[in-house]
Amino acid sequence: MKHQKSPLPIALLIFAVLAAAWDTLPAGEFDRIRSEVSEPERAKKSPDSPPRKNVDDRERDSHPQHIHNGHYRDDNDDDGFLGKFFFGALTSPFWGPHVALRDDFSLPQFFPEHPYENSDGSMLDSKAPSGAHDSSVVLQGQYGDNFNGIRHINGRILMENASRIGIDTEFNYRNEEISTGHDELWTGDFNVTYRFAQNDHWQFRTGLGLNWLADRGTSDAGFNFTYGTDWFPTDPWVVTSVIDWGRIGDASLFHGRATVGLTHNGWGVFTGYDYFEIGDVDIQSWINGVELRF
Repeated sequence: MKHQKSPLPIALLIFAVLAAAWDTLPAGEFDRIRSEVSEPERAKKSPDSPPRKNVDDRERDSHPQHIHNGHYRDDNDDDGFLGKFFFGALTSPFWGPHVALRDDFSLPQFFPEHPYENSDGSMLDSKAPSGAHDSSVVLQGQYGDNFNGIRHINGRILMENASRIGIDTEFNYRNEEISTGHDELWTGDFNVTYRFAQNDHWQFRTGLGLNWLADRGTSDAGFNFTYGTDWFPTDPWVVTSVIDWGRIGDASLFHGRATVGLTHNGWGVFTGYDYFEIGDVDIQSWINGVELRF
C-alpha cells in the first residue's frame, strides 16, 4: 500500500509564505499619518563642532569689510538692505492685496443677499440696495477622490460680518481601501479670521486657530494658520483658494485647496484640486462640490 504524505507540513509552509508576504505589504496611508502624528521625530545627531575661533577672528568675521575706492565698506549695510527686501517679500501677501485693492479700513462694506445681486461681485458700499445685510454665511460640501483608493467628504462653514471678523471651520472624513477592507480618518480645523483686504470683486482673509484629528477613540490637535481668497470676476463665476499651515500632534500639516465654480441666486457648484499633507504623507484629490451663499 502506497504511503500518503500528510498535508499538514504543506499547509504550514503555505501559511508561513503568506505570513511573510503579509509582513511585506505596504502600510496604508492612514497608518502612516497616525505614525507621523503620534511619534515625534527623533533628534538628529549634531555634526562635529567646527574648530573654535579666537576672539580676533570672531570679531573680524562679525564685521566683514572690503576696501572700495580707498574706503572701507561694511557688509552689514548690504545685509540690512537684503533683510528689508526679504521682510517685504515675506509680508507682501498681506500688504500687497490691501494696497492693490485700495482698501480703506474706515469705510464699511456690506453683503448683498447673494453674489451678483445688486452688486458687481459679493460686497456693497452701503445698505441701501434691497437685501443688503451685515453678515454673510457660506455653506460648502465636497467629494474628493485621489483615484488610488482614498476618497473624502468635506463640509465647510464660513461666517463673516461687516466688521471683517469671521469664523472658518471644516471637517474631512476620509476612507481608504486597504488589504483588510477599509480604514477611516477624521480631520478638521477651526479658525477665527480677519478680512484684511476687500472690494466688490475680491476678499482676502487670514486667521489663527487649531487643527484636529479624531481616530479610533483618540484625538490630537495643534496650531493652525489660514489664508484664503474669494474672487468674483464676473457673473456667475467664483474662484476660491484656501491654505492651512500648522501642526497636529507631533507632525507638520499643510492643506491647500483651489476651486472654480458657478453661482446663481446663492446656490453654486464648483470643481478643483485639494492637497493634504501630514508629515511626509500627502494626498492629492480632484474635488467637486456644492455651496450656498447667503
